Amino acid sequence: MLISRDNSLLLIIDVQERLAPAMDSPREVITNCSRLTGIAKALGIPFLITEQYPKGLGQTMIDVRNEAGDDAVYLEKSEFSCLKNDVLAKQIKDSGKKQIIIAGIEAHICVLQTAIDLKDAGFDVFVVSDACSSRNPLQAVIAYQRMMRHGIDIVSSEMVFFEWLQKAGTEEYKTLSRKYIV
Repeated sequence: MLISRDNSLLLIIDVQERLAPAMDSPREVITNCSRLTGIAKALGIPFLITEQYPKGLGQTMIDVRNEAGDDAVYLEKSEFSCLKNDVLAKQIKDSGKKQIIIAGIEAHICVLQTAIDLKDAGFDVFVVSDACSSRNPLQAVIAYQRMMRHGIDIVSSEMVFFEWLQKAGTEEYKTLSRKYIV
């Protein structure tokens, strides 16, 4: 199944100041989470941004915050799975979206637990591999393998972009591809 912009919710998980720099390939993760957030905002696709214990781990990285804009809401959590947090679970369910696109950290903890819980709750789940990471790259590989066994699609940020747009040549495509696609 392809990703549908009309049926998508982007979930950015815990890309925070004291956590992101410790990841494998942190710049790639931060850049792609920022890119996805900016594209979602431009296309009117709803997005949620979580922060795991922000007092200790800091706020969301400035790159992501800049793309999200001043009106973005950052949802604090202590649970590893976003679906185990009542406020987040309600926002995801109330969005009315069936497809959840997940980016963030760490792939083998919060991303994995959220993805499996969402899949078990009946959502179509897509994890953006070049916008996710773990401190140890082996942990991420194992997480992606486990997610795939649970029927979760592992995709790239460009796959999400082109599936959301569906067509080249439009003004929307030209504007967004100039800004976000290298």
